[in-house]
Amino acid sequence: MTPPKKPAPSKAQPTATERRQRGRVDRSAMFPLAAPAAEMPADYAAWLAEIKSRIHGERLRLVLASNSAMLMLYWDIGQRILDKQVEQGYGSKVIDRLASDLREAFPDMKGFSPRNLKYMRAFAATWPDAELVQRSVAQLQIS
Repeated sequence: MTPPKKPAPSKAQPTATERRQRGRVDRSAMFPLAAPAAEMPADYAAWLAEIKSRIHGERLRLVLASNSAMLMLYWDIGQRILDKQVEQGYGSKVIDRLASDLREAFPDMKGFSPRNLKYMRAFAATWPDAELVQRSVAQLQIS
């Protein structure tokens, strides 16, 4: 079975009722070109700037919120490591076991090496009060 033939490309200029498009003309799928800047209304540039500003602001807010959540996660993991080491004893290889198990559970994520888990433990040991950590993280979002 042969595939259906596509219409031949048209070199003619679009009429007033047709839309300009890039590439070959295929009436089954049209990908129109944007109107030139000269044809846009006078307030379009300001409107576009507002939308761009909103997008930039939301992206920044998302990154800050994500960073805050990750910091709290790292603190919590560190605190749990400290608790488990107190429970099982310092030489019980908690960090090595945890690193191996987390790599197996989340193979696409990075950051759960034994070295990073030790940093998380040190973070939790240095800042033992969860409320203090949360307030500090909240201040990072503001600045």
